[in-house]
Amino acid sequence: MFLMQKATDLTASELAELLAYPTSAGPVVRATFVSTIDGAATVDGRSGVLGGDGDRHVFLLMRTLSDTVVVGARTAVIENYKAPADDNAPVMVLASRSLDIPVDYLPVTHPRVLIATCTSAPADRRRRLIDAGATLIDCGDVDLDPRRLLDELGTRGLRRIDLEGGPRLFASFVAAGAVDELILTTSPTLGLGDAPRIAHGATLPLPDQDLPLPDRLPYPMSLVRQFGDDDGYLYSLWSRRSRAD
Repeated sequence: MFLMQKATDLTASELAELLAYPTSAGPVVRATFVSTIDGAATVDGRSGVLGGDGDRHVFLLMRTLSDTVVVGARTAVIENYKAPADDNAPVMVLASRSLDIPVDYLPVTHPRVLIATCTSAPADRRRRLIDAGATLIDCGDVDLDPRRLLDELGTRGLRRIDLEGGPRLFASFVAAGAVDELILTTSPTLGLGDAPRIAHGATLPLPDQDLPLPDRLPYPMSLVRQFGDDDGYLYSLWSRRSRAD
């Protein structure tokens, strides 16, 4: 057991250093999420209402440190994601198995936006998006395969990957063993209701419970660092823990 010490004030450069991506020869997938104290990923169907100034700063910082932002198309539309501002902004990847994306959603046709889907996506929706100027990449047959998506991004030199949601997309990456890190902002509120958790949908097998920790945990993580702010938000950086540790 240990007590978390009171966080000292951090400059922008110090925070960027603390949250920098680890050095790796392969892709690093870092999920960035916010939740309530009781684990709700949304309130009234939206995650943005849970954030504060500090959370938004961390959220934007992750984008400056990343090569690409991967987000579910439905989440992007609901949260009103904007297209990359310039060539220095990370490439945006909209993930959609159904391709049920409004053609007039402006990021769809932006040159730094990719739409990741699967070959079984409806042909009429595929054609409509392509005709509008969208760039589609197939990363699976009947569903989007996170590993195939990472391979595709790797061929484009995109290795620092910021996974922003939603909960079902995050769960699919976890189930595929494709999440390396998580930055979790805990909003100082209770959410109640039946909102999903930050990872919702796909499941993981439960390991042999006679094994010692961490081997008996479904997806063991280690706390790398943790800090807070004057508004009561708690920020935690978690890293996937090898069962051989």
